[in-house]
Parts: sequence; structure tokens; C-alpha cells
Amino acid sequence: MKILELHYSTSWAGAERVVVDLSNELSHTNEVILCTILDDSLPGKSYYKKDLSPNIKYINLKCQRGLQIKALWKVYKLIKNLKPDIVHAHTDLMVLFLPALLYRKTKYFHTLHNLANKCLKRNYLKDIYKLFYNKRIQAITISKVCLDSYIQLYHLNNAIKIDNGRSQLCPSNKIKETCDEIKKLKLHPDDKIFVHVARCAEAKNQSLLVSTFKKILDEDIHAILLMIGANYDNPNNKALFSNIPKGMYCLGTKNNICDYLLNADFFILSSLWEGLPISLLEAISCGVIPICTPAGGIPDVIIDEQKGFLSPDFTENNFYKTIKKAIQKESSFERKNLITYFQENYSMQHCANLYIKTFKNDTV
Repeated sequence: MKILELHYSTSWAGAERVVVDLSNELSHTNEVILCTILDDSLPGKSYYKKDLSPNIKYINLKCQRGLQIKALWKVYKLIKNLKPDIVHAHTDLMVLFLPALLYRKTKYFHTLHNLANKCLKRNYLKDIYKLFYNKRIQAITISKVCLDSYIQLYHLNNAIKIDNGRSQLCPSNKIKETCDEIKKLKLHPDDKIFVHVARCAEAKNQSLLVSTFKKILDEDIHAILLMIGANYDNPNNKALFSNIPKGMYCLGTKNNICDYLLNADFFILSSLWEGLPISLLEAISCGVIPICTPAGGIPDVIIDEQKGFLSPDFTENNFYKTIKKAIQKESSFERKNLITYFQENYSMQHCANLYIKTFKNDTV
């Protein structure tokens, strides 16, 4: 098959990581073109580009914004010229409107990387989105909760669920350097290492994470928290992070996440809403015990006290109790079972095989 994967960029984010991994995996047995819309010379817009397989043809449309008329027209012209068998978009659905109407010789797929209502940026377009999903474009959701949100929003039962996947992480040549870095950050030799991988944003709810971890440190529990991701130095977040105590560190973006996870005892997420977070799958693939709030598709992945620890809600009190429970029960937790669980359910090979099956069996 000739497959066109379409996204805004290859910047540092979960959906972008999935697009690159999926493209790489699909390219083993298919002709794959990855097209990004936003100008990849803009800061941060090509973060994962270096990870693309040489088997993939990469095209960048050099647009300043993703939903301008110019960008929509460029996407249509590209599809018309390439004549792919499959067009698979990870952008706003609007990007596919023109080609789905004017070029009907290909199959169109759209993956919703979040809850359906979060993917619908303009409520007045709901009926138009529903029409396209019903007639011309196959919707794909990334978790059960995302599928349920699609059904609830559009009153359609035609979406396909394919859980997110991730390629197996490998340690980098910086792993010893990372280990030494973490040792220097420890307050005590026996500190438990908590790693949080997420951009600083409302959805990720770092205010809950900071307030709860402060309580942990106030109890003189030997632990440190490493927060990895973008936007922590944004002026809007200054109040949240300017007075964090020693033992909590904002490290910025890292291109060697695996090295930090391999040195961690726990992975922690405090999200308010999610699709199915790639950072969670990365942690599980490394055998790191996850502690999470019940956002989005997370409860589909974490079986409490078997595949990690799941807070019953988003309150500070219960999130705190969940962290304490994880620390107390860590010694009885089988980390190797997490790795097996990942390989059987959330590897990118498993995910890509489901996409190939969907592409071949599409009836839209």
C-alpha cells in the first residue's frame, strides 16, 4: 500500500511520537510518506524528525499555520499528486474536507488522539464533522474512553478503536551521565525516584502533582520528583514552580527519556484528561511502576495494584493516598510483568498491525 501519514509537525508531544513510530513500523512493508504541515524550521517543530526511518519519504509544506486556506489547499494538491491508497490524518479533521470531497480515489482515515469533544475545536462544525465521519472518513479512536466520547458526541457507532502503541525504548549513550545526574539530585542515598513526563499544561494538572508531592516531602519520605517536558519555564507557570522545595526538579525537554525511566522507581501522572498517554506506555515498557489519576484511557491500561496504582479520583487527598500505597507495596510488585504486558498489548508492532488490517478492510 501507498500510505500518506499527515500531521502538523514532529514536535515534542505524544501524538507526534506516535506518528513517527507508526510511520516507521508501517514502512517495513508499505510505501510510506509522512507529510507535516507547519514549517519545520520553526522552533521545536521537527523534534522527532531525526527518528524517521530512511524508508520514509518526508514532505514539509512550510505553512505558518495548520488550518489556513493555503494549508488546506496544499494538502489537497499533495494528495491529488501523490495518489496514495490511504490518507491517514492525525490533525484537525478539517484538513481532510477538500480532498475527501474532490479526490475520491483514496481511502481516508482520521485518528482522534483525545476525547472527541477535545478534538472538536469549533462546536458549530459538529454536524459537518458527523457528516464526513458518516460518509467519507473513517474515525479511529485510541482508547475505550475516546471511543465512548465519539459515540456520545456524534451518535455514531462506526468508529474503530486501536489503542496507542510505542516502539520499544532503548538506553542512549547518555545513560551513565543521566545516572550520575540523578545521584547528585538525591537528598538521601535511598531516595525513591519519581519521574513525570509531560508538557506543562492544564490537561496535565501539574498543580495537583506539585501540591501532593510537597505533602510527601513534608512527611520526610525519602523521594525526589523529576519533571521532564516543555513549558515549565513559561512565565504563566512561574507562580507554580518558583517556590517548589528541594527534591522537586524541572529538567526541561529530554531526548533520552529511556535513561531517566531506567533509573526511576515510579512514573507519575496527574492528568485531568487524556486520550491514552504515550509517556505512560513508555514507562510500562521500561518496567517502571505507574501512579496515575483516572484520566481518559489511563484506567484501560492500569489495573490498580496489578499494572500500577490508580487514584480513584482527582482530589489531592486520594492522589496522596495512592502515592503512599505505591511506596508501601513497591517491594511486592513484579516489574517484569509490566514489560510483558506492554509487549503483548501496546507495542508499536501490535498497533501497526491493527492499522494495516483497518486500512485493508475499510468500507467507508
